[in-house]
Amino acid sequence: MSSIPVARQKLIADIAACARGMRRTPIPAASFVKQYFHGVDEDDLRASPASDLAAAAIAHLRFASRRARGRPLVRVYNPSADRDGYASTHTIVEVTLEDMPFLVDSLSMVMTRAGLRIHRMMHPVLPMKRDRRGNLLALVSDESNESGIIHESWQRFEVDRLEEESAQRALEKQILAVLEDVRLAVEDWQPMREAALKAARELDDSTAPSAAAERREVQALLHWLADNNFTFLGYREYRLKRGRTFDLAEPQPETGLGILRPRRNRPAKPKTLTGAMREHARDPQLLTITKANSFATVHRATHLDYIGIKTFDKSGRVTGEKRFLGLFTSAVYRRSPREIPLLREKVERVVAHFGLDPASHDAKAIMHVLDTYPRDELFQASVADLIRIVRAVVNLYERQRVRVLLRRDVFGRFYSALIY
Repeated sequence: MSSIPVARQKLIADIAACARGMRRTPIPAASFVKQYFHGVDEDDLRASPASDLAAAAIAHLRFASRRARGRPLVRVYNPSADRDGYASTHTIVEVTLEDMPFLVDSLSMVMTRAGLRIHRMMHPVLPMKRDRRGNLLALVSDESNESGIIHESWQRFEVDRLEEESAQRALEKQILAVLEDVRLAVEDWQPMREAALKAARELDDSTAPSAAAERREVQALLHWLADNNFTFLGYREYRLKRGRTFDLAEPQPETGLGILRPRRNRPAKPKTLTGAMREHARDPQLLTITKANSFATVHRATHLDYIGIKTFDKSGRVTGEKRFLGLFTSAVYRRSPREIPLLREKVERVVAHFGLDPASHDAKAIMHVLDTYPRDELFQASVADLIRIVRAVVNLYERQRVRVLLRRDVFGRFYSALIY
């Protein structure tokens, strides 16, 4: 407690004093309350009476007093003074499970997508001991060397009130689905990383008709992604089955990892390919980087990044794809494109196209555009698109006006718009 501000210590001591007299708790109530509120801001602690906060913490403690290993506990409810010892104008969301990355961000995304404002949240990680049946035995110190300690995430949200029980149950279901995605992504992170490194090795013997220099750049990119520059969330291999009027991208379920791991409620179905998607699937271009149709349910609320490495038969015809889904890490958006595989090669080709003296005003203007260009766009845009857009942006430096510069994605599903 000495590591937090004195004002917060005093507030938490008042809450703990209210909790001391509470019974039917599996572990001492006061010591639990001190750890439960340890990281909560003073303003949030002052927003409610100490007795209400004590009752809220103990309600969560009683709810999570028994939990089987590997099973998340989720409860969405409207507290009442008679049943829970406190009341609230908000709906309460309580979550308890093994601690793992991405939990806080991912659960906050669930509330946001449900259109719910988060009024207050807390998310302590508590070192707990449970017996074989999951009954809570003790809250231990982080410095303890005891065996059998489980670091658990105890998350509590106060959100806009949901009056209908059906809405509360629906939110619980959404939370459980996201927690399953987080678990699969975390468990399969290392196998997905190894799949990227394996794909890089296999390019040594690839029969792709692309140039050797292109294969080497794709290999460098895969190694770079695996070096903590990409948050791997899903992986699966697909076989291309050609037809007379349409093709099929047939998922290979046994290869699925992370959020693409086979699940009973999410069967992997073949995708029918027509038009631009069919044309792209047959195109021998080795690498595809774009945005997936689906939003990430883990970590960040944005469209998933899609990285595809095509496979080929002995004659150089496309036979399928190794597909990675995930998110580029924040470090990617801070680094110069000249330090990133694939982007450095694109930058060189764009600059070479203009054939300018590197010391000239125009050459420096072009490099400024490329150095400050959105990284997602640099990854996804073709060199031809970049040349067209960079030329237009440089012209704006001399004749300032409003411009909208469009780029269509390789599958013809969406446009991106840069507005200057």
